[in-house]
Amino acid sequence: MPGAAWACGYDDAMPKIDLQRPLSVPAVPARAAISSIMHEIAGAKGEWSDFSLYVALATLGLPDVGYIAIPVTIELLSETLEPRHEIAFTMHARRSPQLFPKFTGSIGIDSTGPSNALLWLGGDYDMPMSGLGNLVNRHLAGNTAEQSLQNMLTELAGAVQARVERREMDRARYRLIFNTGD
Repeated sequence: MPGAAWACGYDDAMPKIDLQRPLSVPAVPARAAISSIMHEIAGAKGEWSDFSLYVALATLGLPDVGYIAIPVTIELLSETLEPRHEIAFTMHARRSPQLFPKFTGSIGIDSTGPSNALLWLGGDYDMPMSGLGNLVNRHLAGNTAEQSLQNMLTELAGAVQARVERREMDRARYRLIFNTGD
């Protein structure tokens, strides 16, 4: 997938996730954007009130005619700014959480230049049914857990980008309106 890097590893207990997505906006406003978005998801507010993880049916080896979405709950948010921007959280299915993986990890923004940043997601998830759940996810379900997290990162990257660009346009409009008479 262009513009994205990801890796995952398996051990007997918990598969690990390390996903990244480049952004063409500065890190400081991107950090503010991802922080507010994650808090909106956790609080089920606004456009994020029905946040879900999803995978295309093709990921499951079915005809590519749609997707499956699982509404999730994000909890235990804690944000650190130094030495690295990081928002730690847990995520699980809203309904029947015992049937779906539980993700424990962090998301954050790293600066990659004056007007570029990197959105990253890292952590691990517990598969239901222990080793059997890992086996089903890897070999029968087409790594749906990893794909749903990749889709989440893509959606969040687009939202961060849009929010920062909208904020900058609003500020430029404000400066234009209130600085023209000086």
